[in-house]
Amino acid sequence: MSTVQLKNPHVAELDVDHYYHLGFDSSMDLKELFGGVRFVLYGGSNDRMLNIAESFAASFWPLPLGQKVTPIGSTTRYHMFKVGPILFFAHGMGMPTFSIMLHETTKLLAAAGAKDVIMIRIGTSGGVGVEGGSIVVTKNSVSGLLEPYYDIPSLGKVIRRPSVLDQDVHDGLLAAAAELGLTAVSGTTMSVDCFYEGQGRLDGAICHYEAADKLAFLQKASEAGVRNIEMESLMFGAFCQELGIKGGVICTTLLNRLNGDQVTMTPEQYKAWVGGVVEVVKTYVAKTLGITRKD
Repeated sequence: MSTVQLKNPHVAELDVDHYYHLGFDSSMDLKELFGGVRFVLYGGSNDRMLNIAESFAASFWPLPLGQKVTPIGSTTRYHMFKVGPILFFAHGMGMPTFSIMLHETTKLLAAAGAKDVIMIRIGTSGGVGVEGGSIVVTKNSVSGLLEPYYDIPSLGKVIRRPSVLDQDVHDGLLAAAAELGLTAVSGTTMSVDCFYEGQGRLDGAICHYEAADKLAFLQKASEAGVRNIEMESLMFGAFCQELGIKGGVICTTLLNRLNGDQVTMTPEQYKAWVGGVVEVVKTYVAKTLGITRKD
């Protein structure tokens, strides 16, 4: 079994490492709290990740009567939940906020001695040539320039890292969907820094292009294999690749961007679409851990 590793020798020089945004530090008994973690599941919103954590608890680790899943650590920036050997995080929107969480989560798990950890982002996205409610398992991620790299300026230079997700996790999620009788598409995910201009939308406060320009680019992206657009997977894949962490991304689409920009699904549709993705992840987790459902 492989322990979560860091690529930063300076961390070992710290008397106490403070995971400031999570509300923990290395002086705590992290091994007792997090040493047994096997999965980390990430998603955008606090409410969605609470619902997912509650769903996992009901299926695998039912809580005593009267107890509820509640956040642990600091809730100033993020919400973090723990159910069984799984951590659930709400990371907000976009690569910068997710990056902070990833660094601190990984440092925490390394200090705890957690082994064979798999990280999965459960997201919502805009489909490209696929309709709302479709399940997309990310095969690889590209930037808004359709390049498979995550670029981060550091000390006046640009660090370029390839964004690579784990093939076994990808295949396992597809197999779990098939087992449930759900259709899941394997495809490229375009990951950008902006919900509006970065995604070529026509409904932001600023728009410097015409509808024909948008459609031409989205068609080009579709022909390059892009099946959905979101704002996190490019950085996530690069981070996991750099540290040798098994990572995967699975999203539901909320609309087909070739047909428009406004998200108009009903609350019932949203719940069902996200629920389908969660069931796929549950099936994959259960098979990986060798556990059975109790609901």
